[in-house]
Amino acid sequence: MNFPWFKRVGIFFIPASVAGWIILVAGIVFAIISFMSIDGRSHSVSDTMMNFVFMLLIIGAVYSLIAYLTSRLSKK
Repeated sequence: MNFPWFKRVGIFFIPASVAGWIILVAGIVFAIISFMSIDGRSHSVSDTMMNFVFMLLIIGAVYSLIAYLTSRLSKK
C-alpha cells in the first residue's frame, strides 16, 4: 500500500484519504442508526445508554482496527 488511509496522531487515527473519510462517515452513520434502533425498543434512558455505549465501543474498536491496519507506522 503506497498511500495510507489514516494518519496516527497520538492515540487517534485521522483520515488521510478519501477511503479513510468514507470509513469515518460510515461509522458515524452506523452509530446514529444504531442509537435510533436501540432507543426505539428501550424502556428507559439507562437501558438505552447501556446498550448504545456497548455498541459505540464495538464501532470504535472496528474503526481503530481498520485504521491501524491501513495506516503507515511513524518513524522516530
